[in-house]
Amino acid sequence: IDPTGRSSRRNATIISNSVAVQTGRDPSSAGIAFHWGRGPDGEPAAFFADREGERLWFGSGTRVEDRLILFMGRIGPGPGLGFASRGWTAFLVENPDDPPAAWEITELDTPDNPLGVSVGFAASLRQGDHLVALGSLDPVKSHPIYAARWTIGAARNGRLMEPEWWAGEAGWVPDSSRVPRWPIFEHGQSEISMHLDTVTDRFLAVHTRGFGPADVMIRAAPELTGPWTPGRMLYRPPEYHRPDILIYAAKAHPELEGADLVVTYATNSLALGDVVADSLLYYPRFVRLERCPAP
Repeated sequence: IDPTGRSSRRNATIISNSVAVQTGRDPSSAGIAFHWGRGPDGEPAAFFADREGERLWFGSGTRVEDRLILFMGRIGPGPGLGFASRGWTAFLVENPDDPPAAWEITELDTPDNPLGVSVGFAASLRQGDHLVALGSLDPVKSHPIYAARWTIGAARNGRLMEPEWWAGEAGWVPDSSRVPRWPIFEHGQSEISMHLDTVTDRFLAVHTRGFGPADVMIRAAPELTGPWTPGRMLYRPPEYHRPDILIYAAKAHPELEGADLVVTYATNSLALGDVVADSLLYYPRFVRLERCPAP
């Protein structure tokens, strides 16, 4: 957040999370407004406040009737890039159509998670009468993607303590079951997207492959739980060969207009000076995808 209003990253404040509201479905013409919090000293702060030794990073979110469920990762210090997951949490917004400053927000109780899945951080979506939350098993390098779900009624009322989990041949099992949970696919990422493609009537998942220079991948399945095709390269970002680059968080946005499918990905750099100097880094990049004609 640049307090001078000049959109410069020099002497700006880095916050853990913020909210952006886009007005319009075509990114090339839509407007956007950003919202963040204020600390006791009036300085910019996270919209969802930092805790003692812990920050909150946005995962996914899904509208559930008239309410909004937001899944967030609890992040603490760690090795490597300097952070590590401490689990997940979720918030219920009772009035998401109001301006974010007026939101009525409740942090929800969530169950213990001995498996270590970042529930809802990868993606979430409504499927029929259920809210499904996807999460990867980190720091396992193959990023297996697991699925939990709740009825729409339970999710709307903020009751997340008793999810069901996908368990492969055993189907959906209650959280109390000793049946092993089973990933819906391997080789995902911490952040992905999943949606039902109305043209092909198949589920599509979009994510990156690789650490640092990464490609945007796509895979498909007849059902959310699979079987999923292997990931296929969809797009190689032009930043791929840039030194110290980090490409991640590729996601499809079927709710957006301007192409058959709009995909975004994020970029960052291992060289902090590059991020400060180059305002094209560390913003989502938008890609237009056009569907190939049927053979």
